[in-house]
Amino acid sequence: MELAMVNDQIVPIEEARIYAHDRGLYFGDGVYEVIASCGGKLFALERHLQRLEYSLREMQMLSKVDMAQVRERVERAFEEAGIAEAKVYFHITRGRALRAHEYAEDWQPSFLLTVRELTRSQPATVPAITHPDWRWKRCDIKSLNLLANVLAKNAATQAGAAEAILVDEDGMVTEGTSTSVLMIQNRVLRTAPLRANILAGITRVLVLEWAGEFGLEVREESFGVSEVQQGDELFLTGTTTGVQGVSQLDGQPIAEGKAGTYTQQFRQRLDQAMNEG
Repeated sequence: MELAMVNDQIVPIEEARIYAHDRGLYFGDGVYEVIASCGGKLFALERHLQRLEYSLREMQMLSKVDMAQVRERVERAFEEAGIAEAKVYFHITRGRALRAHEYAEDWQPSFLLTVRELTRSQPATVPAITHPDWRWKRCDIKSLNLLANVLAKNAATQAGAAEAILVDEDGMVTEGTSTSVLMIQNRVLRTAPLRANILAGITRVLVLEWAGEFGLEVREESFGVSEVQQGDELFLTGTTTGVQGVSQLDGQPIAEGKAGTYTQQFRQRLDQAMNEG
């Protein structure tokens, strides 16, 4: 069953309640993770917890968070839900306090988690649009500050697209609103480097690790929107969406408008990894 956990208490998902003066509500002062499961097993749990630890450290929150407790809560809630194909979302905020930008040294973290059904069968290709990247300059932190992502995603939805590919002031592709963006051209796999203000996507890094299996050279270097039409394949990666080819960008078809050979191979490789646990 779908459920929630508030701090250490598991409750029905519709009964989850959080404190009105949580700093996550006031300021987005917190970090989060999303983990997918397959066949009753959490996928890439260690990688997600490592990224969470990084985000907490960069937000100066790690000293107040017990990572062993976080792991125990995630595993306990997932087991209690009993959903084989699930999406486990959880966030940690800088706790409760009346609204003030500064925070007390004795703050205590607040924890919220939900376990919901996840549809693993995603379209092989999706249309996308480009959108200005309006986000803050620390997107390496998986923080709760997602307003720019929300606005871009809504623009994509209104345009009949599945994703907005974000473009910086120099016309370079950074990432999607909730995905990483990768391009293949002449057997070279390219994606923006982490220093380009992008998140270290878990599926992104797995694809980079698998590229050699398919004879691809990896270059973590930025590419411009103007280069996309000359590419052989453009695809997105994400925890809940897997690997998806981009069929068209701003109404213009990419390659042949269908999932390319390598995109399909990465989709199959991800399915294999998830099924193996």
